[in-house]
Amino acid sequence: MKTKRAVACILAIILALSLAIAWAEKSQQDTYTKTVNGMQGPMTIELTMDGDTIKSLVVTDNVETPGIGTFAAEVIPERVVAQQTLKVDVITGATITSRILLGAVEGMLKDAGADVAKFTAMPEKKPVEDQELTADVVIVGGGGAGLAAAVAALDKGASVILIEKTGFLGGNSLVSGGYYNSPDPASQDNSSNKSDLAPLIEAAINEEPVSDEHKELIELVRAEYEEFKKTDKVVYDSPNWFALQSWNGGDKVAELKILRKMADGALDGLNWLKGMGMQFDVGNFQAPGSLYPRAHQAVRPNGAGFIETFVGHLKNANNYTQLMDTTGKSLIMKDGRVVGAIAETKDGATITLNATKGVILATGGFAGNVELRQKYCEGEKWPNLGPSVPTSNVPGNTGDGIFMAMEVGAELVNMEQIQLLHLCNPKTGATYDITSASMPGIFVNKEGKRFIREDGRRDEISKSIIGQTDGMMYLMFSADFAPDASAARTFGGQSLQYYLDNKLSGYVKGETLDDLAAQIGVPADELKKTVDEYNAAVAGTAKDAIGRVSFGAPLLTGPYYAYPRSPACHHTMGGVRVDPESHALDKNGNPIPGLYCAGEITGNLHGGNRLGGNAITDFTVFGKNAGENAAAGK
Repeated sequence: MKTKRAVACILAIILALSLAIAWAEKSQQDTYTKTVNGMQGPMTIELTMDGDTIKSLVVTDNVETPGIGTFAAEVIPERVVAQQTLKVDVITGATITSRILLGAVEGMLKDAGADVAKFTAMPEKKPVEDQELTADVVIVGGGGAGLAAAVAALDKGASVILIEKTGFLGGNSLVSGGYYNSPDPASQDNSSNKSDLAPLIEAAINEEPVSDEHKELIELVRAEYEEFKKTDKVVYDSPNWFALQSWNGGDKVAELKILRKMADGALDGLNWLKGMGMQFDVGNFQAPGSLYPRAHQAVRPNGAGFIETFVGHLKNANNYTQLMDTTGKSLIMKDGRVVGAIAETKDGATITLNATKGVILATGGFAGNVELRQKYCEGEKWPNLGPSVPTSNVPGNTGDGIFMAMEVGAELVNMEQIQLLHLCNPKTGATYDITSASMPGIFVNKEGKRFIREDGRRDEISKSIIGQTDGMMYLMFSADFAPDASAARTFGGQSLQYYLDNKLSGYVKGETLDDLAAQIGVPADELKKTVDEYNAAVAGTAKDAIGRVSFGAPLLTGPYYAYPRSPACHHTMGGVRVDPESHALDKNGNPIPGLYCAGEITGNLHGGNRLGGNAITDFTVFGKNAGENAAAGK
C-alpha cells in the first residue's frame, strides 16, 4: 500500500508540475514582441493576448518624431485595445507611423494564432452630421501660435474654439530646435560665452541709416553699448539690439515696428512660459543661425516642451472646445467684419464656427507645399525648390490660412522669401536627429575641408552647402563636446549612442581622426589639417580663416563623430501683413475687423532671413498678443 501511495503521490506531483509548466508556457506565449522599421528607425511593439482578446498593446521603444510619430505610437495602441480592431482612425499627419504600427500588429496577431479577420473587419460607418458652434474667439491652427493664443484668450475670460487639421497638436513647432531667443542680461552675464562680439555690434551701429526709424534704433543701441562698456559684464544685449540685429539679419526687408514688438515682448513671453511650468536649461548659448548668444534651450526635446506646456494649461480649461482632424476652409464676412469660419472634418462634415469677438489664423507657412514654394520662392537665390528638396516641416504646413486671409482682402507680403535650414537629414529633412553636443562643432565637406563659418546666417550656409560635392556636408564634433555618448542627446531625446548602435542617420564614430576620415570617405591628411587650423583659432594663436566669431571647445580629444547634413525647406517668411496688435491688414494698410494672424502665417516680421531661435519667440509673443487682443475685441 505504501508503494502504491508513493507512486500515486509521485504521479500527482508530476501532473501538477506538468500543468504548471504548461500554464507557464501558455503565459509566456500570451505576450509577443516584435521590432520593425518605423518611419524614422526601429520600433519595438509588445502585444499581450488573453484568449482572442487584445489585452494590451504597447510601443516600448521608438525613434519617431517627438510629439508626432511618438504621439501615434501612444494613441494608436490605445485605440486598438479600446475598440478591439485594427480598423481604427490613423493619426492625420502621422499616417506612415500609424500604418506601420497597425501592419506590424496584424502580423503579430497572425503569429499568435488569433482570428485576424475579427480584428480587420470594417466597422459600420456612422452618418456624417454638419454642426454649428459659437464662441468669443475662433482659432484656426493648433500649432505653437494657435495654442499660445488659446491660452491667452482664455486667461482674459473669453470662450475659445480651436480647430486643427491634423490628428495632433503642435504643428511645425514640434520639429523646431526648441530654443527661444530673448535678451536676458542676468542669465547672459553668467554664461560661458567669452567670444569677441564687439565687431558685430560696432558694425551695426556704424552703418549709414536707411530710415528715421533705423536711425533712432541705432542711436538707442549705441547709447546702451557705451554704457555697457563701462561695466565688467560679459555679454551686451537688449530688446533694441535684438530688434536691430534681427532686422539686419533679415536684409532689412521686415518692418522694424513689428520686430521691435517681438523684441520688447521676448522676456515677458519667456517668463510667461516659465510661469506655466515650462523648463529651460540654465544659461544661454548661440543657437545655429541666431548670430548671437541669447538662446534659451528647452529641457524637453525639440518643441515638445512648449506644446506640452500649452496643452497642460488648456487641459481642464472652461469654455474651451478643441476639434481635431478639422480643416479651415474659408472665413465668414458680415458687414465688412470677419465673424467666423467654415471648416470641414475628415469625414466630410461641414462645421460653421461663429466668432463673436474675432478669428485668429495660426495655420503656419507653406514650406511643405512644393507647388506653392516653386510658384512664389523659386528664383535666382533658390533655383530649385522642387520635390527633390526635402522639407523639415510637418505634413500639415501647406499654406491654407494664407489664402483664407487673401480671399477676404488681406495683403500678402514677402511671399518670395523662404529659408532653407542647413542642418537637416539629407533623406528625410528631419531635424530631431541632430545631436545638441554637435552644435559647436565644424562643417566639413567631402574633401575634408571647412568651407563656411559655422556661426553664420542660415541662408548663406545653405547656399554654400549646395555648392559642395553632392550638395552635402558632415557635421563633425568630438569627445570635447560629448564626453559620454550615452549622455549626449539628440533634439528628439535619444542618445548619441543609440544612433551609433542602430546605425541611424549616418552617424559614425572614429577613435582617431584617421579612423573617422576612413569611415566618411575624406582624405585623412586634409581632415587633420582642418582640425589643427580650427584648434589654433579656438586657442587664439591664429585668426579663423573663415571668419567664425563664436567658438566652443577645441577638437582635441577622441573619439570623433560625424554625420551627414544638407539643406531642406524650413520656413517661409512671407505671408499676411499684420500690425503690432496682430490685426490682419488689407492692401490699404487698414485692419480687417475681426481678423488676427500669428506665427508663420505672417509676412512682415522676419524679412529675407529668419534668425535661428526667433520662430518660437515669434509664436509666443504674437500668439499671446493675438489671443489677448481678440478676447478684448480690440
